Amino acid sequence: MNIFGFNKKQEYSSKDILKQLDQCAEDYTFPMLDNGYVYPIHSKLIGYRDEKRWVLIIEVFGFNYRGGGHDGISNCLHIFGNCINTNPGTDNSNFLNITDNSSDFSTFDEEYLESLNPDAKSMMLRENEIIINHNREFYLTKGIELEEEDKIFIWEFLRGLEPEYNKDFEATEKEIRDRIPTDLPKIIELTEWNHPDCADSELPSKNETFKQIAKVLETGQKEFYKPTKKPNNHWKNWPDGGTL
Repeated sequence: MNIFGFNKKQEYSSKDILKQLDQCAEDYTFPMLDNGYVYPIHSKLIGYRDEKRWVLIIEVFGFNYRGGGHDGISNCLHIFGNCINTNPGTDNSNFLNITDNSSDFSTFDEEYLESLNPDAKSMMLRENEIIINHNREFYLTKGIELEEEDKIFIWEFLRGLEPEYNKDFEATEKEIRDRIPTDLPKIIELTEWNHPDCADSELPSKNETFKQIAKVLETGQKEFYKPTKKPNNHWKNWPDGGTL
């Protein structure tokens, strides 16, 4: 055994992968894109494998209103596999907080921590200072319907940063390799896919995407990923996310 709990004699099949994903879905640790507490912003899927090991990571960047302000903004890494050092699914150490106030004003209203501070001109995203756009027309042209006439909510603002800042939302290579074996090769990476409706009891093993990805991970052949279903992981397809 190494520090990742990997036994070199262990082998795996697509059935093993789907069984783990289904168990996490039943335990509510598989991504639910219409999670009532989290407004989804951006998501990404990455698969890694070799003959003995597999890892699947699903990143969900969003705003959890229970955290409020910058504390509520995070990329939650859902990590599955047979060579990881945490339980499959979510883990407290797998939430990446990547935003903060810049030096001028607090980014968000200080009373409720749910909308933009009208005085804020910029915000820190990772190590970069980015400009805050208060122009309501900017959001409307991106298809973001603003809920209030006199404020811009945090999730509306973050959705306005997409797709230009998607790479900043995503985990870095170091952040990923801190959590999985550094020598495990990547085989698949997606920012668009058809995600199961877990709130409606759809399991990963019944979803075309994950049945095909499990086969890719088992065989090492990317050709098994041949989606026929329309991608649905964009936030617009999950209007109940964050509305509980």
